[in-house]
Amino acid sequence: MKSAKSKQRLNEIRTPARSKQNLCQGERDPVQVYCRLRPMQRETDVSCIKILSPTTVLMTPPSTAISYRNEGAKTMTYTFKEVFPPEATQQDVFDKLAFPLVEGLIKGKNGLLFTYGVTGSGKTFTMTGEPNNCGILPRCLNIIFKTINDLQAHKYIFKPDKMNMFDIQSEAEAMLERQQELHKFKSNRKNNSNPDLAMSDSDVTKISGVNEDNQYAVFVTYVEIYNNSVFDLLEDSPTINKNLPVKIIREDAAHNMYVHGVTEIEIKSAEDAFDAFYLGLKRKRMAHTTLKIRLVQAPVDEMGEAVIQNKKFLSISQLSLVDLAGSERTNRTKNTGQRLREAGNINKSLMTLRTCLEALRENQISNANNMVPYRESKITHLFKNFFEGEGQVRMVVCANPRAEDYDETLQVMRFAEVAAEVEVAKPQVTDVGAAIGLMSGRRKANKLFNAARDNILRPEAKDLELDLGLVYSLGPDFPSLELTSSQANHIIKELMAHLEMRISRRETLKRSKAIKDEKLRSAMLDLEKESLEVRSENSSLKGQLAAAERRIRALEERLTATENASLSHQRKLNEITEYTSSLKRELQEKELLLNQNKLDKEKQKKNLERKYHHKIAAEHEKAKEIHSEKERLRNVIEEKENRLRIIAHALNGERGDNADTKNTGEAAAQTSVRDFTPGSTPRALPAHLLTPFSSVPHTRETRDTPASSRRGVAIANPRHKRSLSADGKGWVEHAPNQIVPMGTVLKPNITNSKFVNKLTNVKDIANSKKSKYCLISQEQDTDGELETKLYKGNIVPTCGGGAQVIFNDVEMLKQFSPTRDRESSRRTSGNTCARHSGKRRDTGCSPPQTPSNTSKKQRVDDD
Repeated sequence: MKSAKSKQRLNEIRTPARSKQNLCQGERDPVQVYCRLRPMQRETDVSCIKILSPTTVLMTPPSTAISYRNEGAKTMTYTFKEVFPPEATQQDVFDKLAFPLVEGLIKGKNGLLFTYGVTGSGKTFTMTGEPNNCGILPRCLNIIFKTINDLQAHKYIFKPDKMNMFDIQSEAEAMLERQQELHKFKSNRKNNSNPDLAMSDSDVTKISGVNEDNQYAVFVTYVEIYNNSVFDLLEDSPTINKNLPVKIIREDAAHNMYVHGVTEIEIKSAEDAFDAFYLGLKRKRMAHTTLKIRLVQAPVDEMGEAVIQNKKFLSISQLSLVDLAGSERTNRTKNTGQRLREAGNINKSLMTLRTCLEALRENQISNANNMVPYRESKITHLFKNFFEGEGQVRMVVCANPRAEDYDETLQVMRFAEVAAEVEVAKPQVTDVGAAIGLMSGRRKANKLFNAARDNILRPEAKDLELDLGLVYSLGPDFPSLELTSSQANHIIKELMAHLEMRISRRETLKRSKAIKDEKLRSAMLDLEKESLEVRSENSSLKGQLAAAERRIRALEERLTATENASLSHQRKLNEITEYTSSLKRELQEKELLLNQNKLDKEKQKKNLERKYHHKIAAEHEKAKEIHSEKERLRNVIEEKENRLRIIAHALNGERGDNADTKNTGEAAAQTSVRDFTPGSTPRALPAHLLTPFSSVPHTRETRDTPASSRRGVAIANPRHKRSLSADGKGWVEHAPNQIVPMGTVLKPNITNSKFVNKLTNVKDIANSKKSKYCLISQEQDTDGELETKLYKGNIVPTCGGGAQVIFNDVEMLKQFSPTRDRESSRRTSGNTCARHSGKRRDTGCSPPQTPSNTSKKQRVDDD
């Protein structure tokens, strides 16, 4: 049993690699940046990078580069921890770059190694290698297992607790899980390894200085960060190409970041590690990949056999090997679709990594505490442990010296220059066994003891004499005395004294034995009481532990359900966001189309207005010309008529009063007709214009007779139809009081109508018996002729109790003077004067437009 002081010391010990109290704030190491140049692929390629020294390179921009056009032929010099030339071997790179990280992993230190560069610069070759020429990752696995091969704990002694920590199980529990695994994977086990990645034992160097009083176990995880989402490449699935679920990054109790629910495989040999690694390579896409190796070690007990069953003594160290995806411009790669999205997410995550490093550098230089945006990218979120915790960070810049890759390589060099200025705290390691008072070399001593015991149990070792000594003794043996005579009384006395001494010693031993028995009995009673107390306490603790485990399981189930719901909500949110973005894009496209259509319509409208204005102006000009021509012709005709009248007076001077009266009447009629000016309304017409006239044909005899003798009953022209106003419906006839009678059969006759000269009451229109409306107007046209217009429409009642009129027809009646001689006017003016024609249809006057004006009628009355 251990003492209370030893227990107190055990409780005060924490894992050195996970304790932040062990950090020395003053001791920091910068991020070590290495550079490796790839050999030229073709002999015609031109190099833009020159090695000046083992730590310095010179970059010269070619004439085709963007930097050459912007900055000119400006050379740049970059310094690294070490520069590996193109002829450097994989072993050289591993010895100088990764071997110290593996050595620190064995001693309990954390390490991070990541490659950075454009696509095709040799990152994957440096990290993985090729058949028969392994890279950093296979060499790390080989050297780890060669170093701890004899010091590994049995499988399932250390078991992950899904919270980024480990539980320690007993040998019986571990054996039970091993049997279950053996029964489960006895059949249907496929070999996923690549035998070309394995190395021979002669090529592997063993690390010295390993603590032999610890037992070790190696666990590996292999994750991929694709489109800023974390995927587990080792998750058990029936098919390789199955869609893997997205994992979440969390923070454990020691403020370390880890991937929750990731598959963590315990491996016992380099072959098992290659199996897991090769399985992940089959599922890998164009993204960042991280292989994390976690080494768990715990001290053995005082006997040097079993691991101490206490989680506080565990020491967990990890080595992360990260292969970052290539960083290059999309206009160079010409990616589209899914590849374009992948490249965009890769460049975004690399830009976030550079932003985090710049923020860290500024905080360390200015001793500030500004926030570093680790959470903006998954890869930087996982790197947070190394940059803000403890360990060693190393970066390998892989560069292709071709002139075509100068612009991308220049950005990589600038990023490496920023990373080299960031510092990381040095880890401090403490021997747990020595801290709790355990002697070193106990495991080796246990091996020697077991070997000696095995030698004793051999058949040839049975004759060995061993003197283990007595616990109790009654004194020396009886003296060898012989009674030869009866006078030897002194001999008898000596024997009696010897026997009395032995009897007294025997009594003393009995009393001592009784005392010791009583002490033993009391001690056993005390132990029994303590055992009962411990048992009762143990049972209560077991109950509490069971309740806590049940509560933990319930919380884990709730947590899992919440995570699933959160993932589903996140997926729905992403879908809704994408759908919203697509709708916004469609809306913008439609708005652009609408704006374009509006612009086109406005242009068309302006063109139509311009054409309309030009046409109206042209028509006005033409009307002015026609009017001026009419005035000129009218003046000519009047002059000719005056001359003819003078000649007629001279020739017919002898005629009687009837002829004078006739001429006087005709002149008056002509004067009255000519007195009509455009735009004026005739107040009255002469009586002979209102009197029906005869339809007798004009002959030579009738032409010489007076006009009064030619008048007779008007004859209807069969070509003309009556007005359509007489349809038997109720009409409202709206006309002025003074209407010139037209004296023709074409005069509109509206039956069943109500005549009004002024609308003063709504009831004149809003009447259920009246459904038609007719507005009559008379005016004088430009030739001085009488023109009557009838505007017809339907009366429609409104919701407010009123009524509205919807015009749908227009009739126009025009009457010419019957006293004019058509033959003389035809002789004088020919076809140039339209008002002397016998019959004309006026098309220059159009009725007012209304919303329902669907038809128009024009009628001309020739009398």
